[in-house]
Amino acid sequence: MLAVVAFALGSGFAFAQQEPTLHQRDYENGDRYVGTMRDGMRHGHGRYEWEHGHVYEGAYENDLPEGQGRYTWPSGAQYSGEFQRGLRHGQGRFTWGQGNFYEGEYQMGERTGVGVRVRDGTPVYEGSFLDGVRHGEGAQIEGSGDVFSGWYEAGLRHGTGVRRKPDGSLWLESWQVGVLTDSRRIERIRQCALFVDGQEWMFDGEGCIDGKAHGPGLAVSLRGDRLAAGANAVLGRLRPMRVRELYVPIWENG
Repeated sequence: MLAVVAFALGSGFAFAQQEPTLHQRDYENGDRYVGTMRDGMRHGHGRYEWEHGHVYEGAYENDLPEGQGRYTWPSGAQYSGEFQRGLRHGQGRFTWGQGNFYEGEYQMGERTGVGVRVRDGTPVYEGSFLDGVRHGEGAQIEGSGDVFSGWYEAGLRHGTGVRRKPDGSLWLESWQVGVLTDSRRIERIRQCALFVDGQEWMFDGEGCIDGKAHGPGLAVSLRGDRLAAGANAVLGRLRPMRVRELYVPIWENG
């Protein structure tokens, strides 16, 4: 049997759409809901406890979580943030275990957008996600202390990026579907100079005239924060093109 206890939050004339009233409902399957309802549906704010131990507490609209809420699993894992039509959507934080969490954007239940992943209290990745995996620009800190900033495709490094080592050295790396294909130290090449916006860059190409970069190649700033793949240099100057700013994570910004 369904036990229902209702408490009116206010009084007034009856309208086609009722004002939310406070209810407690115990369901035959062992679930329980305590919160406001309207027209027989959960609406407003409430707490739903499943018989198997899951708990949701927060905003409801037309029987579904909508707005700010918190969902807790029996294991202790917890999501706190925004919901839309019953799914994690917007900004939120998912925690599991001591010091493990993801904080960032969600779309229709999946980590999609920009977020940061922390393991054992240490940031391990910050950047773009798509359907729960790294995708787009991001930065990952490795167990060695190295930080790689570059592009990811479906969770794998793919394309050109920069590695920052604890000793301060910078390395230009090329990746193909998760496989490292080339690596070289970023440093001043005096015999093939390149300047961009008044700053000296490293030019990785075959052309060089009178000590100046010339022709197609790959250019990267000596600070390792700007990159121009498919660059075209003319006597030490970079032809107008899109220069990509590499992702600098929050732990690099202090």
